Amino acid sequence: MSGAETKADSAPPRFEPADGWVPADQRWCGMDRRTLVPTLTVLALAFVMSVVLPLVNAAIPYHDLVRAGDVLELEGDVTFVPDPGWGITSGVRAGQGPLSGEYPDHATVVDGDMTFTVRTALFHGDANALLDQIEKTTDALNRGRGVHVTGRHTTMVTDHGMRGMTARIIGPQRDGVIAAFVFGGRGVEAEATGRSDGAPEPTAAAIQMIRSISRGEQGKQ
Repeated sequence: MSGAETKADSAPPRFEPADGWVPADQRWCGMDRRTLVPTLTVLALAFVMSVVLPLVNAAIPYHDLVRAGDVLELEGDVTFVPDPGWGITSGVRAGQGPLSGEYPDHATVVDGDMTFTVRTALFHGDANALLDQIEKTTDALNRGRGVHVTGRHTTMVTDHGMRGMTARIIGPQRDGVIAAFVFGGRGVEAEATGRSDGAPEPTAAAIQMIRSISRGEQGKQ
C-alpha cells in the first residue's frame, strides 16, 4: 500500500449538509436571514389590513353624508333608504344617475366600524334559494378564513310587504347579518357587518335599511 493511499484512507469524512441547512453566518436567532424580510413583509401587510385600515376607516370623516330623504338607487330600479348621518362610500342617489342611465349594481354606506352594502343582479329563484347561493359562494371565497353564513334562515318583510330571508354572518374579525330578496327575477343581497368585538346584534339602523329595500316607484316615494 502506497503512502498516498494511506493518507486518503485516513482523511476525515467530508461534511455533507442536509437539504435546507443554513450556514451559521446566514442565521439570526435560529432563522434563515433570507426569509426574514418576506416573512416580516407578510406579517406587516396582514396587520395593516386587519387592524390599521379598519381603525383609519372609522376615524376618517366622510364628506358625502346621507341627508334625511336621500334614497340610493341601484341597477334594475332597486332602491333603499340609507340612515341619515352615515357616509356614502359608493352608490348613487335616485335621480342622479350617470349620463348613460345605468346605475351601479352595488352601494355601500358606513358608520364608524359598521358597513352596510346592497348588491343586485338577475336571479331566477326565490329568496331562500338566493340565500343558499350566497352562503355557498361566501364559504367558497372565504375558505380557510373562518367567514361563513350560519344559522337558520329567518323571514324578513320589507316596509312595502316584500318577503325575504336573513341569516347570520360569522367571522374572526367581523360579523353581522345578510338578507336576500327577489323582485321579479332580480336578486338583491344586503349585508350589514361590524367588528366582532362590537355589538353582537345588527343595529336598528341596519335593520331599518334592509327593510327599506324596494324595487320600482315604491322605494322613491
